[in-house]
Amino acid sequence: MKRMTGILFLILLCFFMVGCSPKGTENTDAIQAVIKKEFNGPDNKFRELSDAVAEAQKANWSQEEYDAFFETSEYKEFANYRKDTYASYFTENGYDMFINAAPAFLYSNFKGDFKLSTSDIKIKQSENEPTSYTFTFKVAYEHKDEKTAHYNFEGTAIVPEKGKIGKIEFMDKDGLQQKLNDVNFEELTT
Repeated sequence: MKRMTGILFLILLCFFMVGCSPKGTENTDAIQAVIKKEFNGPDNKFRELSDAVAEAQKANWSQEEYDAFFETSEYKEFANYRKDTYASYFTENGYDMFINAAPAFLYSNFKGDFKLSTSDIKIKQSENEPTSYTFTFKVAYEHKDEKTAHYNFEGTAIVPEKGKIGKIEFMDKDGLQQKLNDVNFEELTT
């Protein structure tokens, strides 16, 4: 009887733990999805829409022309694509900050024929602050005939709502952004 009670207790404990864990899983899933969307690419659809928006802009706009620009099909398609790509992973304020204050689509903004892919994503929830997460991951960079290079990243995220990021930051530990700047400059000058 004691053995049966112990087994029943373990089964109930497992159900309790499983019942409590989806929030953490949803939070880490959201962080992982954003990392993959941001660092696997470049996102060619984003590049295409970004180029269309750039072509539709004028140098010296009146306020009326500037305001009207946000109603153009080019801008609306661009804005909708950004929203469709990222909004579901963020709180409303978190999404606005991610889109408007970077780093959304940062690496897709670099021109050139390169490929990025993520690996070794590790996400850890803070023991003291359950809405705070730290993470590490690697990004493989491939460009034409160059040997594939690997870059280490670290980051932090705050996830105040289940599966909704309020803030996320990436730290480029090995200079991938500088490498892409250098490659862009070389391709533009040759």
